[in-house]
Amino acid sequence: MRILAHGAGRRVTRFIEGRLEEAAELFGTNLPRLPEGHTATGADPILVVELHSGLKARATAFIAATYESLAERRVPDARLAATPGAAGDHAQAAYLTLLTEITSNIIANDRRLGLLNLFWLAHSKEVAEVVEEFFRRERLKGHIKYQMHPLLRGFYRNAHRLVWQRFRGVAPERLRYNLGDDFNQSLIESIFDDQLPLTEPSIAQLNLATVLIEQNKRFRLTFPEYKEIWGICRDRLRAGLARRETRLLNLLAQRLPGLPSNQYGEDKAEQKILFNPHVLTYLFTDYEGTGEKLRGSRMLRQGAERRGGWGELVADYLDLVDAVRRTEVIDLLRQGITLIPPGLDDRQLKQLFAEGRLYRFHESLEVLNSARKVTILFADLRGFTRTSEGAVSEGELTQHLYEVFDPLGGIVKRFQGNIDKFTGDGVMITFGTTTVSKQDELNALRTAVALQELMARFRKEGKTRFQMGISLHTGRAQVARFILDETAMDATVIGRHVNIAGRLSGSGGKGPEEEDEGGEAPPPLQAGTEKPAEVWVDGTGVLYNVGIAASQDTVDTLAQAVPMERQEGQRGSTYSFRDPVLEKNILIEYVGDAKFKGVVRSIPVYRIVAV
Repeated sequence: MRILAHGAGRRVTRFIEGRLEEAAELFGTNLPRLPEGHTATGADPILVVELHSGLKARATAFIAATYESLAERRVPDARLAATPGAAGDHAQAAYLTLLTEITSNIIANDRRLGLLNLFWLAHSKEVAEVVEEFFRRERLKGHIKYQMHPLLRGFYRNAHRLVWQRFRGVAPERLRYNLGDDFNQSLIESIFDDQLPLTEPSIAQLNLATVLIEQNKRFRLTFPEYKEIWGICRDRLRAGLARRETRLLNLLAQRLPGLPSNQYGEDKAEQKILFNPHVLTYLFTDYEGTGEKLRGSRMLRQGAERRGGWGELVADYLDLVDAVRRTEVIDLLRQGITLIPPGLDDRQLKQLFAEGRLYRFHESLEVLNSARKVTILFADLRGFTRTSEGAVSEGELTQHLYEVFDPLGGIVKRFQGNIDKFTGDGVMITFGTTTVSKQDELNALRTAVALQELMARFRKEGKTRFQMGISLHTGRAQVARFILDETAMDATVIGRHVNIAGRLSGSGGKGPEEEDEGGEAPPPLQAGTEKPAEVWVDGTGVLYNVGIAASQDTVDTLAQAVPMERQEGQRGSTYSFRDPVLEKNILIEYVGDAKFKGVVRSIPVYRIVAV
């Protein structure tokens, strides 16, 4: 399995192989959880993030103030630089206030979604872009870009510390459950400490010659030292490969299992090999080869003497290697994040919002747009309530429900739905809660047709006498995640559209077999047949449903995703199309406007029939 699917496949990694084990080794734990539901089916994963517009503005002001301080040779203390009011730094204070407010609300509302990790990945990407844009200006001292890192690190660490202080009164285990086991503090600290995530928008553009300069306080290794050690290790690697050195080949097979042995000698492979700490340790301890050449370099001997020994020089080299490798993982994660620029077209924003792919990080409590466009299917057995109150035992009823609903899981899985909950004699199924797809409404329709066919077969075989009323409704709903206890949580969709979907299934009378539940008039006949209609609306707006009913919202969305023939009649529109998956002709016919208690507007209702 490749590292996260975020960004995987967009380009060949330069410094890491891309295995999950490799990332876990770098950060001391698994890669962080990021919010679900961010990808369209079959598309590249993407998280669309809208950061508070003030964050970029205040980050820019902070970078400018820091630059001016360093350019004037008034180098402030890193701790003071992270404190509001120091050196007349109003920009820092404003930035700190906004940053702590946003991240505090994220922690309070995370609910194991991975929001804090997502925020710091997104904001570090924004900060790196700010730094790059700032240093494109003319007549700036480029070396200060790397000289300012201690101040950047001090500021962000201080902000992070202030946030966690707000939660001192919260039980640690409760915070852990809220943030989840996949919360990765090491990744956030790497963003602060490794410098490169804050100064390099992309690892692909990394130029170590500009990074490893004297003014860079993050890395003690100089570029000439790096180049010298790299060349010695490369030559030693090539010599070992040329003579098919058993220990070396076994080490490469063990530590880089995804790298074919016939590619070991290629430049791209060398990059990964020589940035693997296990391989480097082997090469450094091989005193008959690498060691002698290292000690034979006058420049490296002087570097070791300045540091107090060869061990310190090697440690500085490995520190750079690990920082670069961690940054590439962060870079891969950030490639799956799209930052929304200020002033994005409202239509585009609304589309992203409707798809549920837009995550907003503001100072208010609404740190996440957890609402998304979903299609909700309700299925309810007709006549079951009356039967359960009769002479049939509870055991028989339970067994009957089991026989009816047991095959349902396979149907739902086939059409990429999610069983949200069972409601006694009914079930609620959602489409679009974990992934966003233009096929959600069509898959919901297919599921409904398959369920009706299943019930028809069961009635024919004598396994049940009940009919099933099914409703389909599309609208925005909140994806809520509830922590049940210390070890479990549950997710569901809530909101007015969920209620409407339920009303479409269970409102008014339920069908001709349930005389005690409505006493309704007999259903009208289907057009051109002697069969009674399965879905109809009477003259008072009461909906009766023993078939498949769909709202206008669902039909409109279907019409955008599927080429249909449309006909206008006296009673309303009729749509038809051929579904290649079900291999059936689908008829969608308007039957009237239903009125529901508690719903202000009437709901246009369509019946769906598969032939």
